[in-house]
Amino acid sequence: MRQQMALGGFIFGLSRGFAYERLERSSSGGWVDLDIVASKPKTHQTGQDLETLRLSGKAARALGMERLDELRAMIDSRRPFPLVDGVGRNWGRWRIDKVNEQQSNVIDDGTAMLIDWSVELKEFVNA
Repeated sequence: MRQQMALGGFIFGLSRGFAYERLERSSSGGWVDLDIVASKPKTHQTGQDLETLRLSGKAARALGMERLDELRAMIDSRRPFPLVDGVGRNWGRWRIDKVNEQQSNVIDDGTAMLIDWSVELKEFVNA
């Protein structure tokens, strides 16, 4: 089965009807500027921040709603998950910080015909 990413047992990809269209990755070098009176700021290294990922896409109908419920159940477990991409590279462990959805074209039984969604992940490095 082809996949874009696997977060624990959750698969992002067309094969499960839940592919992401956009991946945003943020890394910080850990530099801060300390303001000095009557001088330029001094630069100080505080250590790297945790990396963040934001995956976003569109899903359709009850299947998309189901997949978002699966992600919310993972949040409820309050634990990090291994993240592996489609070529087998292990990205380490990540926590789910936020799941967002925006439903549109909702029909009379409450099913959304279109769902814009995003998932925010943060690197987890505790021993």
